[in-house]
Amino acid sequence: MRLKYKIEFFIFNSFVHLFRTIGLRRTRQSTKYLAFFLYYFIPLRKKVVTENLKTALPELPEPEIKKLALRTYQSILITFFELMNIPFCSKEEVDSSIQIENLEPVKKIIGNDRAAILLTGHFGGWEFCMSSLSLKFGREFNLLAQPQSNPLVSDYVMRARRRFGNKIILSGISVRKIYETIKNGGLIGVAGDQRGHYEGHRFNFFNRPTALYTGTASIALKMKCPVIMAAFERQKDYKYTVHLEELSFENLPDDYEEKLRELTQRYITFLEKHIRKNPEQYFWMHKIWKY
Repeated sequence: MRLKYKIEFFIFNSFVHLFRTIGLRRTRQSTKYLAFFLYYFIPLRKKVVTENLKTALPELPEPEIKKLALRTYQSILITFFELMNIPFCSKEEVDSSIQIENLEPVKKIIGNDRAAILLTGHFGGWEFCMSSLSLKFGREFNLLAQPQSNPLVSDYVMRARRRFGNKIILSGISVRKIYETIKNGGLIGVAGDQRGHYEGHRFNFFNRPTALYTGTASIALKMKCPVIMAAFERQKDYKYTVHLEELSFENLPDDYEEKLRELTQRYITFLEKHIRKNPEQYFWMHKIWKY
């Protein structure tokens, strides 16, 4: 194994032990100061964050964009520090941190071992909540995930995501495994806002043509599988409100490709609605509008 991986994991593990010592609450509180340091002294992808915010929210003045950018850094730190803390969290601590809207109606949709897809985005506490939803629903989720470049870090992250009974479906084998899981009545969890191919479909996201994949819509149509859209909104006390809404398959066009477009647009409109309420909680660090 490469020495680089071992050094990176040593640093990573040092933070893990620090966070375990000070606890989850203080870990979250520390992000305010660390975000300030990163934003001003180690501005990783600062230009990307700023340009994305300007594109998404052109009506905001420059000072407000800068404030949002700084708070975006803090939100992302909270998200990943929470993931690092999950192996040390009790079920009670996690369960009390998450309040789900429309829980009972959604339970009826996916009850009796019925298959469903939980479709979310890189917003709010997607790592903390997705890793913990099995506690609320009493069923395991099969989470689609891409391994990290460092295998040691990747192994830790995957174990954290499985902490409360979930399974992981790695990219590369995901499509076949997804079909098998749905056929057997399983639950899939996926973030559907990854940037699509240059030649792919475009969707209206913050009034800009945006490349997105339509794979989830395609699977749902072929398997006649319900889709539950989810947004994990972080509150000021670091607890989460989970907004759930069933994706409507009504009034779709006759053409198959147009059905994919319409379903994906309905999802991304749902996600945008929640991002606009708390724009700093979105993962603005990737080039959403690269082309």
